[in-house]
Amino acid sequence: MTRRGVRALIGSLVLAMLATPVLAAVEREDVIMLGADGRDYTSYKTLRSDLSERLLYLGPDESPADALFIVPSDYQSTRLADGGTRLRFDSGSYAIMNTGRFDAEVGRADNGDLVFTSWNGITRADGHLGKWNSPDDFASFAYSWVLPANIEVVSYRANRPGDWMQRGRTLSWHGENVNDIAFTIRYRVTPVGPATPTPARETPPPGKSEPSTHRELPLPKRQRMTAPRTRLQNAPATSIVAPEPAAEPVTQPEPAPAKPAAAKPEPDRSAEPVVADTPPSPAPETTATPADDGPRSVRLSSVVILSNGKPRVTARGHTVLDRLAAALGAAGPDSVLVIGPHIADSRDTGGSAAQAARVADYLGGHGVTPERIDIRPGPVQGAQDGRSVEIRVTPGTALDRFRAPD
Repeated sequence: MTRRGVRALIGSLVLAMLATPVLAAVEREDVIMLGADGRDYTSYKTLRSDLSERLLYLGPDESPADALFIVPSDYQSTRLADGGTRLRFDSGSYAIMNTGRFDAEVGRADNGDLVFTSWNGITRADGHLGKWNSPDDFASFAYSWVLPANIEVVSYRANRPGDWMQRGRTLSWHGENVNDIAFTIRYRVTPVGPATPTPARETPPPGKSEPSTHRELPLPKRQRMTAPRTRLQNAPATSIVAPEPAAEPVTQPEPAPAKPAAAKPEPDRSAEPVVADTPPSPAPETTATPADDGPRSVRLSSVVILSNGKPRVTARGHTVLDRLAAALGAAGPDSVLVIGPHIADSRDTGGSAAQAARVADYLGGHGVTPERIDIRPGPVQGAQDGRSVEIRVTPGTALDRFRAPD
């Protein structure tokens, strides 16, 4: 996750905390966004209740300083004898977001699959285990994993009754009136190799042109009269200076009797065609600057919807995503991030992530390298916008050939 993405998600989650109404019972939601290696992750956890205060325990391997953010920020921190930390909030709700890496929680099966277990097998002295609440049970508990394209879920189970749902690259569990919850998830990781570096070109010798590596692609009829706005990523970056023509030999005339030199007549241009209003020549394309290598986004409206709880690509979506897939498949970007629609409440995170996963799957099945595609649920902005998704591409020049239909 990029720093810009983290800042955007932090802001949206803070708004969600402030906009959430007071609840009569305890509700908790955990969202784990897993990295491509199957161990690195970014987690977002929130708990909401109408209690006057709340305590949160962090284990010995956790620290408030490691969190990306904690809301509310005016908590009290106490170090415990076991090396952990207890946070006290003067309200019944809190949210915490951090990054980490699975260690003891993940083992490896004989066939190479990774097996995640959320509970370490130790029951506390008060009888609680796993993910627990006291004194009451959780009125609602939601647990979700958002997976990259190279990770496949093999199996999953929980020790408490609840509903599992897998939508695209999102795996979710939801239970009501539950406590002391433990999860086991088995998944398979396909290694993702680094991007192939572009070999450096040698400067051609004087008098020879550098062979072009740019591959022109046919444009749709509506675009054939439109010049690209910026230089394409693969266009040659080295300026070629043509050698100066060799000087023509000058023949000395034979000596002649001295006489006044006749004035050289001006050439008759009356027969030459006259061109009126000649359009200026297009400015030469410039070599891409480092800023052109940064990400660029495009927002697509009405390409995917939730129908009976399931993400579906619309008729317009097929047209738009086909064009986008053709452009990205030809350009070969380093990364493509699909961000789901904006949501009104963090409860809608799964639906937003499912729509992003559906778009990512469509692009991956139509020419875009799946290992380069990642997804993220849309930010919480107080008013739900379930009609548009954002496509963030790096480098941004990979979007030069994409034009969305009217």
